[in-house]
Amino acid sequence: MSTHTFFLGGSSPDGFRTHFGDIVNDTDFHTYIIKGGPGTGKSTLMKKIAAAFDGDKEVYLCSSDPSSYDAVVLKERKAVILDGTSPHVFEPEYAGAVQEILNLGQCWDSGKLERQKGEIIVAHRNYSLHHLRCRRYLSAASSVIGDTLAITEAALDIPKLEAFSQRLLKKLVPHKKDGEGRLSYKQISAVTPEGYRTILPENDTVYLLNDVNMAATDSFLRKFSELLRNKGYDTEISECLLMKDSFFEHMRVPEAGISFISANRLNGVTVENKKPLNFARFYKKEVLTAKKTRLKFNSSVSAELTEEAVKCLVSAKTAHDKLEEYYIGAVDFKKADKICKELTQKIKS
Repeated sequence: MSTHTFFLGGSSPDGFRTHFGDIVNDTDFHTYIIKGGPGTGKSTLMKKIAAAFDGDKEVYLCSSDPSSYDAVVLKERKAVILDGTSPHVFEPEYAGAVQEILNLGQCWDSGKLERQKGEIIVAHRNYSLHHLRCRRYLSAASSVIGDTLAITEAALDIPKLEAFSQRLLKKLVPHKKDGEGRLSYKQISAVTPEGYRTILPENDTVYLLNDVNMAATDSFLRKFSELLRNKGYDTEISECLLMKDSFFEHMRVPEAGISFISANRLNGVTVENKKPLNFARFYKKEVLTAKKTRLKFNSSVSAELTEEAVKCLVSAKTAHDKLEEYYIGAVDFKKADKICKELTQKIKS
């Protein structure tokens, strides 16, 4: 029995980004999509559901408020419970057969909310504006980081990196399994009101990729993931959401109990009891030296822009907390708790 924790997704230059739709549309699972306003008990319901079941579980946190749940996956029960409201709106594709809507809106007093319409509209607009500003700062940071990657990718010693990948593969997974491994996306890093946060795996052997220049990380993880899948091993990829294009930041190999966690200027990751891998050796030093001033400038600017984005998320959370107050005062939580108990029994049966 184990519980693995991820983010559902996170803020990016293009708004909220997530791969959770792959799970929602997996026809082997039954997904309950919760609808309802802020403060109606969506996260509380999911926490109660998670606590009611043993077995392997996946918990997905809200990057805008890591104390809240955005989804729970009960793997042995083949059940998914998901917050399907903005910014991660989900609708049933196979309504009733694979997904169904759980409406917590039936628990609120619409008359009371309508009497506070003006205040609710103001609070909601403030919340949206803070997220819009966050996206703008992340877009600017992404452009600067993109310039850094253009420099560092040109400095990569690809043959040396690929030779290292082959040696490491033989060391970690000497035997091939039957079939082809699958690639999936599980987000463990995101920009949050607490900063750029990474959820570290608890029981894995962790290889820490020390790579301030970042380009070698993406190149290695793409190649190594392919090699592992050719040997029959599934891989879980966590992308860096600050990039406009797909960028592999971390990787987990569940069956081998191994994780590769990158440490760079953006995420500031430190891991105890890790196996460090120095990725500085995979760059041509003369290329980096020639661009040293520009790289230093880019590092400073991207860090400041990311910090401003974090401040926007702090302001957005304050606005969201205010918005929740109106709904909390208008919700019949006894009715919401009854829905939770009925859903628990439904999943058990």
